[in-house]
Amino acid sequence: MSKQKGSALKAVPKAGPEAAEKPAGALETQPGFKPETWFPAPVWSRRVPDHARIDAHILSVLDELERNGKAITRSNVGGWHSAANLHAGNELAEIRRIIGNAAAGCATHLSFDFDRFELFFQEMWLNRNGPGDFNKAHVHPNSLLSGAYYAKVPEKSGNIEFYDPVRERVMCTFPVKARTRINSQAMEYKGKEGLLLIFPGWLQHSVQPNRSDDFRVSISFNMGFRRKGG
Repeated sequence: MSKQKGSALKAVPKAGPEAAEKPAGALETQPGFKPETWFPAPVWSRRVPDHARIDAHILSVLDELERNGKAITRSNVGGWHSAANLHAGNELAEIRRIIGNAAAGCATHLSFDFDRFELFFQEMWLNRNGPGDFNKAHVHPNSLLSGAYYAKVPEKSGNIEFYDPVRERVMCTFPVKARTRINSQAMEYKGKEGLLLIFPGWLQHSVQPNRSDDFRVSISFNMGFRRKGG
């Protein structure tokens, strides 16, 4: 009986020098084909026209609320946070209308079904962050869209920072030459007077400490949806 020889593999002949395997460090680094982007975390940004007049009115409403209203605490550490029912009154009707119309446009981008459903204000409130005050990282539960409008923004008074909602991405961090929209784990917007930001309520965010000697004023809001005629 003949014995079976060991299973040593024979080397495959190379086709030539050009077929030699490249070391990892010599891989081609061309951009390659463009990726499709799924599961985005949109942030809408716009500057409100004639905001100086609107901002002055908001500051006067804030003064009145601070004298006669009650402060509450949510994500804010320090600062002054009004009750969250300011959408129900008429004191801030103009900025409420501007926010509402902008939010409807954002929902249209999301293909929201306006035939059967409608947006509505769940909450709206004023924030006053003085020196050292900040807002902890948080989300806005059960809100389709949330956002902030800036009425007074001293220099170095704290940016709003957003965090990557895909938690699993931290399992494989990698070195990058530059931070871009496709590889960032956090990003921030610098507040400007008249700036309106709108984003999904599930997008985690925080507000950096106010490093100025003055206070920053903003309006925050939550938009929900309900069936028409319900």
